[in-house]
Amino acid sequence: MSINDANSEFWSELCGTSLARSLGIDDNSAASLQKFDNWYFDFYDYLLPFVDVAAFKNRRVLEVGLGYGSLSQKIAEAGATFTGLDIASDPVAMVNRRLDQARLSGRAVQGSVLSCPFEDQSFDVAIAIGSLHHTGSLAGALKELRRILVPGGQLIFMVYNAFSYRRIIRWPLTSIRHALWLRGRSAGKPVAGEAERWAYDANVDGVAAPETEFFSVQELRRMLTDWSIETVRLENIGDEGPLRFLTRSLKLRLFGPWLGLDIYIRATRR
Repeated sequence: MSINDANSEFWSELCGTSLARSLGIDDNSAASLQKFDNWYFDFYDYLLPFVDVAAFKNRRVLEVGLGYGSLSQKIAEAGATFTGLDIASDPVAMVNRRLDQARLSGRAVQGSVLSCPFEDQSFDVAIAIGSLHHTGSLAGALKELRRILVPGGQLIFMVYNAFSYRRIIRWPLTSIRHALWLRGRSAGKPVAGEAERWAYDANVDGVAAPETEFFSVQELRRMLTDWSIETVRLENIGDEGPLRFLTRSLKLRLFGPWLGLDIYIRATRR
């Protein structure tokens, strides 16, 4: 089974998770989706300000990796010409149902960002929150996204931080090997094992994501030489160990900018 096939199967199963059930969501009605969205944007309260959906009115926007469609709907509501792309069928169906229920224009299609089913320079903005690190080739994804964006087009994405507090504490040897590789003192970049992939993404059956890659800010800057980087920011925090005794807002302020789980980047196509 290829990475694309494995990813498609995994992410289809993930849509409709135990989290959704814990929020009292047992269908995909507009009311249930609103419950999820309220939780989602409250938990990730930095996401909408960073993405800045209000700036997308009358712009052609592609979102890669759709999840439950919360951000997709916000983009469409902002007046963008919205297109969604996901490797799995369930997120595509969810987003299209959302758009229909809310009577919003736009569409979502199934496909891989590594071979985008779109013409050159089809979009003004591309957004990929938490998806590109699962493709197996961030370089390939960036190449395709650059192809489908117009010159001056904007890319907004998030990938996992190789030097977050979680990796340093739980997988210190991997963190050291990653640092050595960055400095040219190790032949290969360390690959995340199943336990580490599971700690970040597991489906309802407890199966880890088939592909998860971690990146440093330094590494991403090297990969984005064909882009003008506008913003780089670390965000997100968990509740491991003593962190569970602190409020999320406090943890984000104290540790997020230095050891956050995720790297958010805004860049412009040259």
